Amino acid sequence: MPKHIVRIIFLIVAFLVIALIAKSYFTVDSFYQYGHYRGDSVAEIAAQEPVFQTPAYCVACHAERHAQWSANSHKSVICENCHGAAQGHPQNGKLPIPQDKVKLCTLCHEAMPGRPRTQPQIEVAKHSGGQQCTVCHNAHAPKITSAATKVVGSIAAGKQRSESCAGCHGAEGISGNDTWPSLAGQHPAYLARILGAYKSGAQKDVAMTPIAQALSDADVQNLAAYYGSLSCKAAASGSPAGDVAAGRDLAKNCAACHGETGIASNPAWPNLAGQKAGYLANALKAFKAGLRKDPTMAGASRSLSDTDIANLAAYYSAQVCTAATQGGNKR
Repeated sequence: MPKHIVRIIFLIVAFLVIALIAKSYFTVDSFYQYGHYRGDSVAEIAAQEPVFQTPAYCVACHAERHAQWSANSHKSVICENCHGAAQGHPQNGKLPIPQDKVKLCTLCHEAMPGRPRTQPQIEVAKHSGGQQCTVCHNAHAPKITSAATKVVGSIAAGKQRSESCAGCHGAEGISGNDTWPSLAGQHPAYLARILGAYKSGAQKDVAMTPIAQALSDADVQNLAAYYGSLSCKAAASGSPAGDVAAGRDLAKNCAACHGETGIASNPAWPNLAGQKAGYLANALKAFKAGLRKDPTMAGASRSLSDTDIANLAAYYSAQVCTAATQGGNKR
């Protein structure tokens, strides 16, 4: 056999011997234990921290948000769809909250022919005037409660029942202090809704809860009809602490629900025009702190600074209120 062939064969055999030795040296014992991969890798992979933790991971620190989310239409959208993977949170810092809410929300809600009709869809150019979605919607409970129930109460009966309310809300529904709101000229549907919330316990207040719980359903309707029928001209008050012009700019974000000048377009939502600045500021701070419960207002107030709140309160208190559409009957 020619020498060059012998050398080639020798090199091949030497390479194979070295390869076999290397294989036995570098191959772990669990290789081929369960087939063509390492058996130990199963336990190693199982021991890794999952990148996506699921909402069950979030509930320990965010119980209130979790309860709100799980009771609403977004319960099929897990936290990490919007906030990103929770691996390493909170030890490695906060999860980001997307700044461009429109870009995020339209991944599911932009109108497209192939999307299911059960999924609300919008035409971005015609919807909300370019505002961020969270101006009106709470991402954890996005549905806006806008259905106004017709008030069928008696104005006369409501006037009689209102005598026990005058100490805080004034004899004619015009509050004399910054703690309590004026009720005169307010939407009857809103008054009935908020009184019903205090009565059921859905909304809580140290003073209003026990008072509302003592009311019958007829009392609620009668009081709403009575106060809605009154003139909403507010009592004179001192100069507010905030800047009216700055508040006007901020109020553009509130106009979809409360109107450009604080007159709500939907009777299920309250008018703000003419309310005392102190009351409006206190109410906004209560929503921001979670003391007053409303999914929409929780989201709308969360990013407001104390200066923003003072400016909004100053703007709305400076507006001229108009009487709500009367509900109920005079008897």
